[in-house]
Amino acid sequence: MTAVIRYVVGSRNPLTHLFDVQMTIEQPEALQHVSLPAWIPGSYMIREFAKHLQGLTARQGRKACVLAQLNKHTWSVTCQPGRPLTLSYQVYAFDPSVRAAFLDGTRGFFNGTSLCLRAHGHEQAPHELSVQAPRGTPGWQVATGLRPVRRSEEHTSELQSLRHLVCRLLL
Repeated sequence: MTAVIRYVVGSRNPLTHLFDVQMTIEQPEALQHVSLPAWIPGSYMIREFAKHLQGLTARQGRKACVLAQLNKHTWSVTCQPGRPLTLSYQVYAFDPSVRAAFLDGTRGFFNGTSLCLRAHGHEQAPHELSVQAPRGTPGWQVATGLRPVRRSEEHTSELQSLRHLVCRLLL
């Protein structure tokens, strides 16, 4: 069975314009690199998505892992190889263009390049994205072109490529 890269996206308070993201790499390398892109196809200017990322932490079970920022948009995580690694972080989302991410009390949307860290060396692994309703927001909907992989309280979809991920939340 192939190891899966999983993302869970939600928000504790949409009025803060912060998406909460949790990424799990089932079988990381001993020195696992992760990054966000500096640009996206179709938009030929530097975007620097990583400038909106904050509070990055890494854990394997209860044990914190050492993180080191290598450049503006790349981090290394020192961890035990083959044991699930979970990265948690927030992304500030207040860009109303279709190229990044936006979140407020009425709606939210994101492009995968602005929210989902890339796990270097795992690009060919299956990826899953789960979108959770922001707390205290009944009646929300998710609109995406991604194929669902199972029905649950969350909306979970299979990703073919992070470059093609666009998700819209209607709150």
